This record gives sequence, C-alpha cells and structure tokens, in this order.
Amino acid sequence: MKKIIQKQIILFGISLIFMTGCLQKSLIDDVQLIQGVVYDTTKDKIKATIVCPIQQKGHKVQVFENIANTVKQGRENASFESSQPFASGQLRVALFTEKLAKKDITVAYDTLLRDSSIGHSIYLGILEGNGYDLFSGKYQNNFNVAIYIKNLLEHNMETGSLPYDNLHYNSNRYYKVGQDNFLPILKKQKDKIKIQGLALFNEETYVGKLEPKEMFVFRGLLEKHRLNSQEFKSHGGYVLINNIRSTPSYHVRIKNGKPSFYIQVKVDARLQEVSKRISLENKKNFEIITKNIEKQLNTDSKKLLKKLQNLNVDPLGLGSKFKQHYKSFELKEWNKIYKTVPVKVKYIVNIENSGVVE
Repeated sequence: MKKIIQKQIILFGISLIFMTGCLQKSLIDDVQLIQGVVYDTTKDKIKATIVCPIQQKGHKVQVFENIANTVKQGRENASFESSQPFASGQLRVALFTEKLAKKDITVAYDTLLRDSSIGHSIYLGILEGNGYDLFSGKYQNNFNVAIYIKNLLEHNMETGSLPYDNLHYNSNRYYKVGQDNFLPILKKQKDKIKIQGLALFNEETYVGKLEPKEMFVFRGLLEKHRLNSQEFKSHGGYVLINNIRSTPSYHVRIKNGKPSFYIQVKVDARLQEVSKRISLENKKNFEIITKNIEKQLNTDSKKLLKKLQNLNVDPLGLGSKFKQHYKSFELKEWNKIYKTVPVKVKYIVNIENSGVVE
C-alpha cells in the first residue's frame, strides 16, 4: 500500500511538471513579447515603435507603430493590429529618438519605471534615426534586432569605453541631486548598428554629445573599469596598450563654501604593440612612452572637463560629491558656480613591457 501511494505521488509530480511546461509554452505562444521599443514625438503626442519576435520563425520579427497622448494608450491602440495581446516582460532595450530627447524624455522614462513587468536590467539609449527603420532593418548577425542591440551595448560596457549602465543605474543617476544623466547614442548604418557616442543631459533634455574618441577618457574619470586596448602617439608613431585597468579617485577641497576638485586616475596596462622601431630594452624609451601617454590623457581630460562645464552638464557627479562633503550644499547655488569650479586631473600610468613590435 505504501509503495502504491509513493508511485501515485511520483506520477502526480511528473504530470504536474509536464502541465506546467505546457502552460508556460501556451502563455508564451499566446502573447506578443515586446523585446525593443523606440519612443518618439510627433505633434505633441508620443509615438512608440515596438518590435516582437515571431514565435517559431527563427529571427523574424514584427514591428508595430502607434501614436497617442500617453504611452500606455499607444500600446492599446497598437493591439488593434495584433492578433495577440502585448507583454513587456521580455523587454531588452528602450530607446528615445534625438527629437524626443532634445524636447523631454520624462513621460516615456517615467512609464518604464512604473511598469512592474519591466525589469530594471534593460538597456537604454538615444537613437539617431527612426524606430521603424531600425527595427525592420536586415543585419549581418544572426540575432533579431533587439538582441543585437543588447549584445552590442553589453560587450562595449564589459571591455570597451561605454560606461556600465541599465535602467536601474540610470534611474539612480536620473534622480540624484548633483549629477546629470547620459545615454549611449545608436545609429543604423546599412546592415549594422553603431554606437555614435554619448548623449549628455541637463535634467531631462539632451543638450550635447561626447564623440566616441572622448568616451575612453570620460569612462576613466567616471568609474573603475577594464578595457581591451587603446592607442596613443609616441616616438613619431603609435603605441597600443591593452589589458587596461583604470581606477579614479576624487578629492574635494572646500574653502569659504566653494569647492575645488582633484581627480587622480591610476592606469595599469601592458604595452602590446609599437608602430615604429623602438628599443624597449632601453629604459629611457619606456619612460618616454609612459610620460607621453600620461601627457595625452591629462590634456584630453582637461579638454573634456572644459567641454562639460561649457555645456553646463555634470555627468561625473561633481555636485553630488560636493554635497557629500558640505552640509550647506544648495543645488541652485551649485548650478551658478559649476562652470567655473576648478578641477585638476592627474593620470598615473604604469605599463608593463610585453607584446610585439610591428
């Protein structure tokens, strides 16, 4: 009798597993899984373009466009074109067009944060172009477009010069007192999608841009990170360093209620390649290469900080760091003095000799 009961329990458990699997499959097959969305603006309304994979059709996708006064109503309008209801639980990327970003992203951004079905690990960005062209394009890789964009952003954050970001980190920065937001800029180029730089925000509005060549220095000042490789001028040619590990540290000095900043960035790397015949056995040549790299980084950092101050944007969060050290901090007063606040940067570069000579 005991064995019969045990067998019945086992059979019931197996049946339950199969039933659950069928239920999950049924749920997935009966909805349109939104994997990417682009928010735009037209005539004071919100335009949303969404992309959904076609189930059991490999990498084929369906693209839907809608226009409404609110984001949620737009999705309701789009459902009139769909044979199945939409679900946001598989959303991977959410982009804002340049046009919307230069106006105000608040409404679309707030919707992402309020939707409990959307995970805070999704990636955000600015799109140069329009959503329909992006999502309906044919690309070289074997992924559908939303997964392609997700992978593009991920690997550039892990080993490139793109600062690490997602909805969770971005929303913390978005609401932080004394720091302005930034987002990667994407553009469709024939059968590829390319990162075009970083969009800089003053509150909710896109006001300026960092070029791709400026992103390495920006990330070095912003956060501790690792990078594959970077090229510098030296000895009438170029040197390439790799296995880069960069760590910034901030020091705030306050005098009569006015701050000044000293940023020290330590960089450890290996010399991977030189384009000119240089004797690396000569210690002096190696020291010259190191000093040349430090000089270029210090110069580029100075230019970058001047650019940020002229645009009146604070993506490095200097205001937030000042606030941590000064109890009488007032945002209004900080905004008045930000453009003229002294900021000094010093790079300390340590390079190991390895690699090849071209």
